Amino acid sequence: MDEDFSSQMKKMALAMGTSLSDKDIDLLPTDMRHHGSFNYIKFFEYMQKFQASGQQESVIRKAFQTLDKDKSGFIEWNEINGPTTPLTDEEAEAVIQAADTDGDGRIDFEEFSELIKKEKIAKK
Repeated sequence: MDEDFSSQMKKMALAMGTSLSDKDIDLLPTDMRHHGSFNYIKFFEYMQKFQASGQQESVIRKAFQTLDKDKSGFIEWNEINGPTTPLTDEEAEAVIQAADTDGDGRIDFEEFSELIKKEKIAKK
């Protein structure tokens, strides 16, 4: 298994309040990878099914806080795209478009929460 992929999976799982072993990661659907990179959208879809509903709010909050690197209260394009993140420009833009319901070009907690809870993901 690709070390970067495994590392990203473990970090995101921890941010969402759970953990994944190497065996768990090996069992994850292959569509979480997109051209060799980590597919956040597929990961969120999978984790949505993986989480117990009672933990969901706190898990979503932790994941949001992890992605909101500058602690501005918004997930912005540069926080999910760059040299330290595995998303391409196109993937980062797709995530923003899928979640940004008010059109301000960034994702607030409510938009992020809705994306996770309702799978408001544009299928292209």
